[in-house]
Amino acid sequence: MSAALRPTEAASEPAETTGGYQAEAMAVGMAVMFAMTVLGRGIGFVRGMAFCRLMDDTEVGQWSMAFGFITLITPVMLLGIPGALPRFTETYRLRGELATFVRRIALGTAGCTAMFLVVLMLAPEWFGWIVFLQPERLDLIHAVAAAVVGMITYNFVSDLCGSLRLVRVVSMMQFLQGVGFTCLSVTWLFCNGGLIGVVWMFTLACWISAVTGSLLLRRFWSTVQQVSPQEVEVSRATGGTESSLRGMICRLAPYAGALWLMNLVGNCFELSDRYMILHFMPTASDLSGVASELTGQAAVGQYHAGRIIPMLLLSLAMMISGILLPYLAADWEQRRVEKVQQRVRDVLTLVSLSFTAGSSVAILAGPWVFEVLLQGRYAQGLGLMPMALCFCTWSAMVTIGQTYLWTVERGKWVPLAMFAGLVSNLLLNALLLPRIGLDGAVIATLCSHGVVMVGVWIAMYKCGYRSGASWVLISLLPLTLLASPIASMGLAFLVAWTQWQHPPTRQRWLESLPSRIRWDAAS
Repeated sequence: MSAALRPTEAASEPAETTGGYQAEAMAVGMAVMFAMTVLGRGIGFVRGMAFCRLMDDTEVGQWSMAFGFITLITPVMLLGIPGALPRFTETYRLRGELATFVRRIALGTAGCTAMFLVVLMLAPEWFGWIVFLQPERLDLIHAVAAAVVGMITYNFVSDLCGSLRLVRVVSMMQFLQGVGFTCLSVTWLFCNGGLIGVVWMFTLACWISAVTGSLLLRRFWSTVQQVSPQEVEVSRATGGTESSLRGMICRLAPYAGALWLMNLVGNCFELSDRYMILHFMPTASDLSGVASELTGQAAVGQYHAGRIIPMLLLSLAMMISGILLPYLAADWEQRRVEKVQQRVRDVLTLVSLSFTAGSSVAILAGPWVFEVLLQGRYAQGLGLMPMALCFCTWSAMVTIGQTYLWTVERGKWVPLAMFAGLVSNLLLNALLLPRIGLDGAVIATLCSHGVVMVGVWIAMYKCGYRSGASWVLISLLPLTLLASPIASMGLAFLVAWTQWQHPPTRQRWLESLPSRIRWDAAS
């Protein structure tokens, strides 16, 4: 068997075995993905700094809107179909129907992509006005359309590999896409290229990564389909009759519908602040006395600069949740309910503590980053960074927490919480933006993220999740970033030490480490 499918000897948690297939142990997968993601996001940070230095704030704002639109439209127009991969791949693999399941998901994804391209080509000016306030930029809209297709291809291959718990393949794809985009785009800008070329470089990086991942997946495909006859019989006996197309649709449709609604509302929520800034920011008049749409784009550029470091935290949380969900699904299929809750509980705690401590370091290093690396051109971005770090940490925790709801197939509560956040964000932005400008948009976003977090916590509790008083503590901890980064860091370490003194928690954390490190820590 290939080494990518075998657990390492140092892993404390054995790889989960089914028939002839051995998935990565969760601890090993987390370690590999975390290392590769940190390296990749470090390169992404360099790319963000380079973009801010090699483009003016208007172009940075245009790139932020283009990338935001790509991430918004990609899951929404796919109707949640490929989103079923992380949750149900293991279900149909154990039933011996993996190839049929993946083929049907792929056909649905391709059909939705084709429909999107037709609509975009019929009304490119409308998309140009919505995204950039510039309906005449057809060349830019065409580049964005190509980037959407590249993103869909990359995400499909990555989600399929992740759902099979081929974590090293997924980490390699993410690293290759991030490094490739950085090298291609920065080289393009150094050669005096423009924004359209940057979008095309993003598309090329997605395709390079997707093709590489597909070739690796092809090597493992026959192995991952190996399931013992006994497991197939047990899975079919407990899972109902879902092998027909109608049965599969009936099983997947509620989940995919809830996921689609979550993506629609969640992405609208994620982009609502930037669109409010772009369309409703108080504008200054140019020399001719005409209000310029570039004022909003420049403000979005400042906002983008202030979110460069905070968004690194959110990307790490998305990586963690992407790894976590297939393991939770596998535990749920084995009826290990307590283990599902314990995994979520531990990861939520570690994310809150580590992200709060990391945010404290980022705030302390912020003046140097913005003055030296960004040449003092994004002063507003520096001022809003503490609030951005706080709401990105909350968003990261919500990203982890909602994996529990998707695992127990109660994901319908996630879009409801996000809808409440979207409404509050729009109302607060409409109230605060005209009065205090960009700071008002950030305050509105901070408050609305708090609304989403509370909504998801309530839904988790209603669906059987139990955590106790520590749940409130780790939720409020990121708020200390608004007072003092040093005090926030001290509180994070104090809470971590308190958790370490709890014997069951310490035992679980030690068991998640490789054997040599675990021995040293215990000593």
